[in-house]
Amino acid sequence: MDRTPSRGAALARAGTSALALTGALLLVLAGCKASSAAAPSSASPSSASASSASARAATVSASPGLSIPGTHKATAVHQISSPVGTLVVVSHVGDVTVMGGNGPATSVTEQSSYSKTPPVTTRTLSGRTLTVTYACPDQLVCAVSYVVQVPRDVTVQVTAGAGSIRLSGLAGSVTAKADVGLISATGLTGASVTLTTSAGSVSATFATPPVTVRLLARVGAITVRVPVSVSYHVSANAHVGHATVSVPQSSSSARTIIATTDVGAILIGPVQSMGR
Repeated sequence: MDRTPSRGAALARAGTSALALTGALLLVLAGCKASSAAAPSSASPSSASASSASARAATVSASPGLSIPGTHKATAVHQISSPVGTLVVVSHVGDVTVMGGNGPATSVTEQSSYSKTPPVTTRTLSGRTLTVTYACPDQLVCAVSYVVQVPRDVTVQVTAGAGSIRLSGLAGSVTAKADVGLISATGLTGASVTLTTSAGSVSATFATPPVTVRLLARVGAITVRVPVSVSYHVSANAHVGHATVSVPQSSSSARTIIATTDVGAILIGPVQSMGR
C-alpha cells in the first residue's frame, strides 16, 4: 500500500497519454494525418507498376457506405504472382489481418472507405519483399483495411496508425506495431515475435515454443500463452497492474519472454487445450 502515490502518478500519466492518443485518433479519422496527404500522382505509377509486374486485380466494387453519411466503400482483391519472402504492411487507418497459408500463394484484399476520392493503394515488390500501403487525398474520411494471405514462413512486419492487427498461422519472424488498436496473434510457430501498441491490448498464442517474445503496451493488458514443455526466462513488468506467470521459468534459459505495460495486467501462461 505504500506505493499508492506512485501508482496514482502513473495512472495520471496514463490518463494523459490516453487522452492524447484519443485526440490523435480523432484527427486521423478526420483525414488530418500528415502522411495521408501524400500526392496521389506520385503514388499512382508505383501502383500501376506493381499491378502489372506482380499483381492483378481480381475484383473491384464500390457502394455507398452506411456507417457514416456520405462515405463510400470499395473492395479490391489482388493476387501476387511472384514469390514473397517478406511482407511489409503500412496502414494509417484501418484493421490489418495477416494469415499464414500452407501454399505459396499471396493475396491482398483491400477494403477502402472514403468520403470523396478513393485512396491510392500500392503493392510494391522489390526482390522478394512485398510492401503494401496507401495514400489519401485531403478529405473527411479515408481508410483502408487489409486482409493478406501469405505463405506460412514469410517474415511479417505490420505498422498501423489506428486499427487492430490480427495475425494467425505464421511461422516466420513477426513484428507488429499499432499506435491505437489491439494486436492479436494466434497459432504462431516462429522463433521471434515483437508486438507493440500504445493504446490497446496485446495477446500472442504459440503452437510451438518460441525463442524470443517481446510484448509492450503503454495502456493495455498483455497475454502470452506458450507450450510448457520447455522453460523460459521471463521478465514481466506491469507498472500499474498485476503480473501472473504460470509457465516453467529458468534464468539460464535461451528462450525469453519480455512483457511490459504501463497500465494493465500481464498474464503469461500455458496454451489452453482445445476442450477448455
